[in-house]
Amino acid sequence: MLSDLSLQTVVAQAILSDSAVDLAPLMRRGSFDPLLRFNVYRNNMMASLTATLIAVFPVTLQLLGEPYFRYVAGAFIRSSPPTEPRLVRYGGTFPRFLAAFEGTRSMPFVAETARLEWRIAQAFDAPALPACGLAEFCDGRAEDIPNLWLQPSLRLLVTRWPALEIWSAHQANGDLAALGRIGRRSERVALWRDRDDIRFLRLDAVQFRFLHSLRAHRDMEAAVSRTLVRAPHLDLASALGGVFDAGLVAGVRRPTH
Repeated sequence: MLSDLSLQTVVAQAILSDSAVDLAPLMRRGSFDPLLRFNVYRNNMMASLTATLIAVFPVTLQLLGEPYFRYVAGAFIRSSPPTEPRLVRYGGTFPRFLAAFEGTRSMPFVAETARLEWRIAQAFDAPALPACGLAEFCDGRAEDIPNLWLQPSLRLLVTRWPALEIWSAHQANGDLAALGRIGRRSERVALWRDRDDIRFLRLDAVQFRFLHSLRAHRDMEAAVSRTLVRAPHLDLASALGGVFDAGLVAGVRRPTH
C-alpha cells in the first residue's frame, strides 16, 4: 500500500500526463468508471490553470492567437505545475518558457511582452500606499539624509523589444497598425499600482539606475553613490523630484540620534 506522499506523487504525475493508466490499480470501481471521473478532474484542472494564464497574459494571448496560446499553455502547465495554492502567483516562469519554447522562441517580442504582463500582475497583487510629498523629504536637518521607502508595487523592467509599446497598442484606443513598424529596441520601464490602475514610466539609463539603486538599498546616500559610479552626470535634484512627483515614495525615514 502506498504512503500518502507516494500516492499524492502518483496522482500528480497522472494529472500532468496524457494517460491515467498507472492509476487504474489504485482505483476502486463503483457505479462510475473511476478513470473517466479522474479525466474530468484532470480536464478541470487544466482548464482552470489555462484560464489563469489567459487572465494574466491577455496581450500575449492576442499575439499568439487563442488556439495556439492554449496549446502552449498546456505544455507549460505540464512542465511547470503550481507550487503554491494561490493561483494569482502562478505564471511567473511563463515568459522564460515562451523564450525557450520551440514554437515561440523565433518571436522574442512575445516573451518580452509576457515579462511585462507578469510585472503588471505582480503590481496588482501588491498594496498601493499613500504617497509622500517632497516637502516631507525636505522637512528636517540638512545633515540628516533620510531613507526612502518606495511603493511596494513598484516593478522595474528592461526589455530587448519595446514591450510597453506592444502592450499599449493592444489596449483600448491603441494603434495596432503601428506595430508593423516596430523593430528590436530596448525599453526601461517602471510600473506601479495606483489604486485600481497601473501607471507606467519610461526611463533613461540614468533614471533607471537611480530608481533601481533606491529600491534595492533605501539608503539615499548608498543609492546615489552606486548610481554615480555608472552615471557620473546624474542630476540628483531632477531625479529625486521625478520620484516624488510620480508618487513613488511611500515613506521617509530619518536616522535617529
